[in-house]
Formats: sequence, structure tokens, C-alpha cells
Amino acid sequence: MKKWDWKKTDQPYFKIAVYVFAVLAATVLFEKVAGNLPSISNTIHTFLTVTQGLCLPFLMGFMIAYVMNPFINFFERHTMKNNSFFQRHPRVTRAVAITLIYTLVIGGIIWIAIYLVPEIKTSVVSFAKQLPVYTATLNQKIEDLFMQVDFIDGEDVNNIINRLLTPVLGVSENLQAGSGELAFLQDSDGISKMLTTFIGNVFTMGRFVFNLIMAIFIAFYMLFDKENFLRQLRKVIYALTSEKTANRIFYNGSRIHNIFQSFIVGKALDSLIIGILAFIGLTLIKAPLVLVLSLIIGVTNMIPYFGPFLGGIPAVIITLLISPIHGVWVGLFILALQQFDGNFLGPKILGNSLDISPLWIILAVVVGGAVMGPLGMFIGVPIFATIKMFCTDYINRKYDKKYKTAAAIGTSDAEQESES
Repeated sequence: MKKWDWKKTDQPYFKIAVYVFAVLAATVLFEKVAGNLPSISNTIHTFLTVTQGLCLPFLMGFMIAYVMNPFINFFERHTMKNNSFFQRHPRVTRAVAITLIYTLVIGGIIWIAIYLVPEIKTSVVSFAKQLPVYTATLNQKIEDLFMQVDFIDGEDVNNIINRLLTPVLGVSENLQAGSGELAFLQDSDGISKMLTTFIGNVFTMGRFVFNLIMAIFIAFYMLFDKENFLRQLRKVIYALTSEKTANRIFYNGSRIHNIFQSFIVGKALDSLIIGILAFIGLTLIKAPLVLVLSLIIGVTNMIPYFGPFLGGIPAVIITLLISPIHGVWVGLFILALQQFDGNFLGPKILGNSLDISPLWIILAVVVGGAVMGPLGMFIGVPIFATIKMFCTDYINRKYDKKYKTAAAIGTSDAEQESES
């Protein structure tokens, strides 16, 4: 009697049954997912929101520690070199360094909040309220100037200037419209909306302050015990990857760190110096709104290439509205300051930390600004520099593999021909 072989008879049917079951299960699963897509989306959104809220203090703490780390290293290096006590007690040196940097930063923020912000607010409000007077005076001067030129109509020039200044004049009118605010407060719906907005802003501000305080403490412990954190991170990476991969990760991580650290710290120091020089120079030429203009110039200088123009144009326009003569001097001073920064101070501080052409820097600023706004205009440059570094490594590796081998083959063939 012939033995029955189930593999030859039932195995194809078993595969078909498995395929049919998998298709039916996938269909049912897809129908369930599609039917509950809104609830699944809400669940995912809630999960991401909670995760973001939990990770935000740690992310902010890491950013604070990353920015402060070069200053901590600078303090430790110079203190331990000149003092035997700090050489014998490195952890005391680290604590003193972190405390000193925290004191300077927090003290600077408090000074800005108490003295600088009210001064800026007073200057901006005063300028906005006097803006119609400034524009009227400027229009009259322009009309008197162009009345002396036969082929240019002064009224047409005034109309063009008024159209350009219409949005700015609207701010001044809103500041002076006190009666409209009183009417808004007398409306019960307006009061309810105002209270709702106020409570929401207080809640948002309170959450931000809480996250900031947590981030400050997290940054303190990250800086104080950074060697231990790095040692644990190296241990984890070596445990999860091969030794070759781990070494490549740490090598590339060191290169990325050098790019970001050099650019962020160097650009911040460069902008601080430019802001101080702008304040001194504008004070000497007796320009109006010196504090506001120097702050605009210093902050916008953080943005490569576009920053000097973004800071110089509004400074010149504001000064021209108040005093045309001072506007000309402010324009010349800002031009000289930008030349000093671009040709001497910037290269002296930043050096060749980016190693990318101006065209790529402009592209990085444009793309970064479109994706992340002003922050993207700043960090887009080191991100592009990092991408360019890896692309260059890949191209060089492919080029060497392709053409050095060919060159070696050509050399060996030539040697064989010469020997024959």
C-alpha cells in the first residue's frame, strides 16, 4: 500500500489558506483603522503633546548647557592654571564656574527686565506717537527739495512716501485711539474675551516659566557631571553597535559639535561686540533712539549676510524720519561698521569654522527662514555646513575609490610595458 504524502497534497492548499486569511485580516484591520481614524489621530496628537511637554524641559536644559559649556571650560582652564586650590578641587572649580556664569546671565536678564525693557518701550511708544509729526516734517523737506527740480513733482514723491509709511502710521493711530479701548471695555462680551485671553496668556507664561526653571536645574546637573554623562553615552553606543561604527559616530559627532559650537559662540560674541560698537558710535554722532537702534543692529547681526542689511535699513529709515542729516551719518556709520565686521572682526572670531561658500550661506538662510523663521535663519547655516561636510566626505570617498584604483592600474600597466 502506497504511503500518503501530505506535503505534496495539502501544502499548496495550506499556503492559499494562509494568504486568504492574511488578506481578510488586513482588510478588516484597514476598515477598523479607517473607521476610527479621528480617534486614533486624537490619541496620537495627545501622546505627542504629552511627550513634548515632558521632553521640553530636558531639551531646553540641554540647549542651555550646550551654550554655556564653552564659557565653563574657559573659566576652568584659566582658573585651574593659576590657582593651586582649584587644581586640587576640580569639582569645586566646576561648581564655582557654573554658579558664576548663572549669576552673570540671570543678573543680565534681570537688568534687562528692570532697566532696558522699560527704556526701549518708552522710546518706541514716544517714536510711534510722534511719527505723524516726523512724516509731515520729512514730507515738507522733500517737497521743498524737489520743488527746486523742474522735471520731478514733489507731490508725487510725497504720495509714494505716504503709501510706504501707511502701515507704520497705522500703529501710531492705534496707540492714540484711547476712546476705542474704553468702548471695548464697556462691552460685556469684550470683557469676557479679554479675561479669557488674559487667563490663557497667564497659563502659557506660567508653564513656560516652570519649564525654564526646570531647564536651569537640569542644565546645572548636566554641566556639573558632564564627564559621567558622556562616559555613559559612550558605553551605551559601544554596547549597541560595533567598535568601528561607534568610533565613526563619535568622530562625526565631534566634527558636528565643533561646527555648531564655533558658529553659535563665535556669532554671539561677534554680535555682542557689534552691538556695543554701534551703541558707542551712535552716541558719538548723537543719533536718536540710540538704545533701540544699537539693539536692532546687534540682534540682526546674528543672521549671516542678511543680518547687517536687516538691521541697517530700519535703523536708517527711523533716523531719517526724525532727522535726515543724522540719517545720512547713521547710514555711513553702519556701512563702515559692517565693513569692519565682514572683513576683520567676523573672520577673526569665526575663522574657517563653516568652510562653505557665500552662495550656500545665503541658501541656508533663505531655506532656514522659510522653514523655522528667524531661528531657522540662524541655525540653518551650521546645519547646511554639516550636510555639506558629509556630502564632501561621500564624494571624496567615491572619487578616491574610482580614480585612485584606475590610476594604480594605469601605473602598473605602464611599469609592465617598460619592463617588456
